[in-house]
Amino acid sequence: MRLADFLDKGASLGPEAPCLTTAGRTLSYFDVQRLSWRIARVLDRSEIAPGDQVAILSANDPVAFSCVFGISRAGAVWCPVNPRNEGAENRDLLDFFDCRCLVFQAAFAPLVAKILPDLPKLTTLVCLDGEQAGAVPFEDWIGPEPAEPGRPNHPMTWSCGSAPGAPPGAPRA
Repeated sequence: MRLADFLDKGASLGPEAPCLTTAGRTLSYFDVQRLSWRIARVLDRSEIAPGDQVAILSANDPVAFSCVFGISRAGAVWCPVNPRNEGAENRDLLDFFDCRCLVFQAAFAPLVAKILPDLPKLTTLVCLDGEQAGAVPFEDWIGPEPAEPGRPNHPMTWSCGSAPGAPPGAPRA
């Protein structure tokens, strides 16, 4: 099962039930499901192919985590980036995994600007909560809500475990 399949099951059982809550903001299972369809649709229409890496640089946020479900639907690989890491560590992680898309919160725009010159494969930048130089605002990126879900049916690749001294998720030799 894909991560999105668990979301869909929750949405079928209680669409209006709380799914993601942070700092007083709550999204229902239905809200997260619809948002994940939109994210998957834009990933399918973009240069991101199934198996490509999509990174998220965000503090705990319901919309940011909804992106993980959309990434799952599109068959891409979620690369979590820890905002507490040093810039060089995040840069190395994004480079090692050949990340092509980075979704980030505006609070981390200075970090993104610092590491971006060393990441030529990172071609799509999306800002979750505002306008930032060189990034597409999230709502513009996902576009209007579709009338029909249009659900890509790709498996999600998981990245876990690693060789000693390598970034988490690095393939073992």
